[in-house]
Amino acid sequence: MLKSNIKSSIANHTGRDRVSSDIFKSKGPGIKRLAAIGVVLFVVSAIIGSLSPEEVKETLYGSLSEKVREIEQAISGSGVYGLLLLPLIIFGNNLMVSLIMLALFPTIAGPWLFIAFQGFATGAIIGYSGIDESIRQALSTIPSCTLSPSDISILKAALLIPHGIFEIPGISVFMAASARLSFTLIDYVSWKKGKRTERPVFTQTLRSLLPAILIGAVLLLVAAFVESFITPLVGFITAIALCSK
Repeated sequence: MLKSNIKSSIANHTGRDRVSSDIFKSKGPGIKRLAAIGVVLFVVSAIIGSLSPEEVKETLYGSLSEKVREIEQAISGSGVYGLLLLPLIIFGNNLMVSLIMLALFPTIAGPWLFIAFQGFATGAIIGYSGIDESIRQALSTIPSCTLSPSDISILKAALLIPHGIFEIPGISVFMAASARLSFTLIDYVSWKKGKRTERPVFTQTLRSLLPAILIGAVLLLVAAFVESFITPLVGFITAIALCSK
């Protein structure tokens, strides 16, 4: 009798593990693939944004300028503490955006549209002619520094890539996690309609996503510190090099 109960317990436990495994396998692409798709979607949307009408670019640039002014007011007069506060503010803003995207999973398409808009807005702001003029004015203090349009593009890339290589994947990880939750929701609806035999468990899905979400948050934190301290230095060195050629 005891042996029978043990065998039954092992069989039930194995069955639960197999069901859990089948549930996760049924939810579409894995986190890495979804995150890679998110990066591609962001970049493609950024390219489209850079080709958008100037009026759209100006509107999005104006919105960004307001946020920048708010950050400047928050850290002004704080000295060294302000410099330390800057990356935390940037991280907080990016994390908030990512958490909003994560919370959009019930809409199914929401996370995809959200990251696409983020990419579009980034491309539009980078492509805004007003930024080109601001760069030229900032460099006008350097004697005989005249940058061509291609030089401006190189400088803008130098001001984006150092932190972008961390920030874009970080945001994409949150999008991927949101998409995985969307797949679980779709599976749950299918189960309610009798099209699936196993009931998807959101807590299991969320538990499996926690490491990925943590990695995404770490990437955003690294991006914030790089944007605050390393990107400006890379931009300055690039500007000097372009002006000296």
